Amino acid sequence: MLSVIIPAYNCDKYIERCILSVQKQSFKPTEIIVIDDGSKDRTGEICKRLQQENKNLIYKRVENGGCSAARNIGLKMATGKYVAFLDSDDWLDVKMYEKMIKKAKENDADIVVCGYKKIGEIGNLLNTVKGPNYNNKMDYLDTTKEWFSAPWNKLYKRALLEKARIRFLVGTSIGEDMLFNFLSFYVAEKIVGVEDSLYNYYMNMDSISNDYKKRMDIYVIIDNLLRFTKKRGNYDEYKDKLVECFLYHGIRYPFDVVQDLKDRKNDDWKPFYETMKKKIARFDELQTKETRKYYRYRVFRLKMMFLKKYKKMIFG
Repeated sequence: MLSVIIPAYNCDKYIERCILSVQKQSFKPTEIIVIDDGSKDRTGEICKRLQQENKNLIYKRVENGGCSAARNIGLKMATGKYVAFLDSDDWLDVKMYEKMIKKAKENDADIVVCGYKKIGEIGNLLNTVKGPNYNNKMDYLDTTKEWFSAPWNKLYKRALLEKARIRFLVGTSIGEDMLFNFLSFYVAEKIVGVEDSLYNYYMNMDSISNDYKKRMDIYVIIDNLLRFTKKRGNYDEYKDKLVECFLYHGIRYPFDVVQDLKDRKNDDWKPFYETMKKKIARFDELQTKETRKYYRYRVFRLKMMFLKKYKKMIFG
């Protein structure tokens, strides 16, 4: 019924906790597929030991190709009616899949979304993100929501992904999850939410998602979204969603990075800023009065940052 896919790379500190949280689920998955993405630590050793103790654990080691490639291999191997993804440093509440499968069955849903908890490096609760609860599919397709982009707080009907040939984009490090979900939500007929926060997201500050140098990948993602909707023939219907994504991920986040780099006196802010401006200018068709206004506002804020030193001088 359920295949759980775990990409794993150099995660010997966390992988056992992660796998055990799946094995202890009140709803037992049909299979747990661990794709070892060429780990150089004890990840493989731990997985093989757990595999001997659990018949439903499938372990496969591959050459390092990145998280997206590992997830795609897992999808190819999966046999369950539903598939779920789990990051190797995270873990699940014991009733997560029970609640999500129940919701999926009750509504004949293609996708189920739940909330999650953000956990700090010392195990402290940083924040709780509530799952969505809408009646309209288009309301779920909101790339600005915290619960949207990640695949690990969702349950997907495998037939949906296979029919539409949806896979993770290989070769990017930022935004590939959002692209996967946008396409999945796009082709889904029924999406439902579970408001409970059932997934534990470990805020690992060494994670690739915290590497600002990869942020330019987001423009590759936006390019893919444009091509996909145009190829499907309903770009106009989804244009507002694309503009929303462009404003939030293509302008706001990159400007946040530039501002942070400049604030920390990191000279990388200048080449990052120049590249960002050129990338943004390419998306003329997504430029609206709102996006242009916000862009000018962020440029102004960036130029006014020098005033911060005077604020410190006056107020201490």
